[in-house]
Amino acid sequence: MSLTSRLVAGAFFAFFPLSYGSAQTAAKTLAMDFRTTVLVQGTPDSAVMFGHAVGTTEKMRLDVRGSASQVSPLGGDSVITMIVTDSGKTITFIDNKRSQYLRVRPAEMVAQAQQMGGVKMEFSGTDAKVDSLGAGPTILGHPTTHYRVATGMTMTVNAMGQQQVVKFASTTDGYFATDLIGTLNPFSSLSGTDVANMFGSANAEFAQKIKAVQAKLPKGTQLRASSSATIVTQGQTRVTTSSAEVTALNWVTTDPKLFQIPSGYTQAQLPGLSGPGTGAVPPK
Repeated sequence: MSLTSRLVAGAFFAFFPLSYGSAQTAAKTLAMDFRTTVLVQGTPDSAVMFGHAVGTTEKMRLDVRGSASQVSPLGGDSVITMIVTDSGKTITFIDNKRSQYLRVRPAEMVAQAQQMGGVKMEFSGTDAKVDSLGAGPTILGHPTTHYRVATGMTMTVNAMGQQQVVKFASTTDGYFATDLIGTLNPFSSLSGTDVANMFGSANAEFAQKIKAVQAKLPKGTQLRASSSATIVTQGQTRVTTSSAEVTALNWVTTDPKLFQIPSGYTQAQLPGLSGPGTGAVPPK
């Protein structure tokens, strides 16, 4: 796998709609169904994903199906399960069809890429800001407030005598419930949180700006988001528009086994990468 391929793979994981959640009560955990649609400019069809998420402050589980779920490194199974821990820094993919699992740490993937082949990454033009736009629509019976987050940065990669410049920019509109406190949010990466996790160690300035943005966002549960992201590299521009919406909310009692790797599952490897950053957590 080439350097560019490794970084693109990491970007998929970083932009994939993942986050972790917290329970609002001690006895029950917030669970939600959601739908995400992704359209890449120049492609004829939209990628649609349907998912179910349930989580606590320690971990979150997502079960997703649909064409958008094929970004999983384990392939295009009809249903892909992910367990997200460490505030989104660690993602464990579970392939029930093949009885395999794989742990991915996007930030460590970037670090490995820099260590292999004399890779040097430089960042410039980092930007992240948030604006409050007032009241939003009522969603699932909950009043919402509307916020807009804009992020951007330029990444210059030097490796094996070659240089590549990649420019990222995105604008996201988020709608947060004003009467429902909780942080379960399976598409929070649209506002840049997971990108900060991925590049945080290499681009501390951007990570700090993202943290400042997150601190200004409301504490209510996010029920809808829409995003437009632009990536420019090698003279080509790719624009991806995404929309995500919670379709159902429930308070449930969770089984601890939901967040464990099933016994007997074997470790899968991400091609071109090795080491602890891509190893899987043994079943507990």
